[in-house]
Amino acid sequence: MKELLQNILQKIESIGGETKELIFESPSTENELIVIEKELGQKIPLEFRKTLLKISGHCEFSWFLPDEFELPNELDEIFSGNLHWGTKFIVDFNKNKDGWIREVFPNPVDDYDKIWHNKFVFQEVGNGDYLGIDMNVNNYGKIVYLSHDDGKGHGYILANNFEELLNNWSKIGFVGAEDWQWLPFVENSSSGLLPDSSNAIKWKELIKLN
Repeated sequence: MKELLQNILQKIESIGGETKELIFESPSTENELIVIEKELGQKIPLEFRKTLLKISGHCEFSWFLPDEFELPNELDEIFSGNLHWGTKFIVDFNKNKDGWIREVFPNPVDDYDKIWHNKFVFQEVGNGDYLGIDMNVNNYGKIVYLSHDDGKGHGYILANNFEELLNNWSKIGFVGAEDWQWLPFVENSSSGLLPDSSNAIKWKELIKLN
């Protein structure tokens, strides 16, 4: 995984883009996760827990396209890529998400509000939105976009589980995570990211991502 992320950063640098230093720490320990779960009052979703224990307990990855980089109309809102997760983020992210629910999205039967409920947040988008893992029994483990301001991607499923997210998202360089950046790579609200779609193929050719 670390080599994959480094390779993507090198591709962005080769087209003149800006990258930040990759942070990729050792896996977490079982005891570290138990402490976090006690503080949260809930279990960490299984696939994400496995990632923390087997891959990395803290990852920060980001890049930016050069200002003059030309994109076709269907991709012209893409400007960056971002991925981050970690034990240092989990408690704060989920407390912040719970604050949004209390203050803005309290109604669990409202079509918009209910998307925020029963989700475990692992990534903060940076604009007030989040990437969450569904904790509901019928959709357990699915990766869901949580928009705070009527974003088009609100409630979209990006992947069926965390492993699938990393696999498919990596193939398009972890574009986003704002919904307007990854929307060209989904077909509908339940398709998930489609790394072999026509837009994805066009995008990978543009940034030389094999």
